[in-house]
Amino acid sequence: MKTLLSVLLFVFAVNITYSDQLAWISEEEAQKTVDYFKENKIKNVILWCACCDNDTKLKIKVTRIYYKAVEGQKDYCEVWIEGKDKDDKRLKQSVDLAYVHIKKAGEWNCLGTVLEFKCDPCTKPFKF
Repeated sequence: MKTLLSVLLFVFAVNITYSDQLAWISEEEAQKTVDYFKENKIKNVILWCACCDNDTKLKIKVTRIYYKAVEGQKDYCEVWIEGKDKDDKRLKQSVDLAYVHIKKAGEWNCLGTVLEFKCDPCTKPFKF
């Protein structure tokens, strides 16, 4: 019984460690992200949490990227992406930069690592 409890606690701790790595970030990091999109003319992203069970890759054509302060948390901001999926369905949501992937050198790379923010995207660059 102790072993089972230990395993469950470990799994729970791992899930907490991987969730929301770069969902709330500093204003400086948020501005760096928005600037990167504009300077590099990023038009498409893949939203995918490789750490999460049963999460599928979702390619989004970005129409707008911006950030805003987290309500009630003066020191943190969230990056928001607006766009459309392959079925032309609109999307508007805050994103965790550890699970946003951009195409660079022919492969999809974690935006958080490209920007040199500390995170573990649970995947290496990939083709899609």
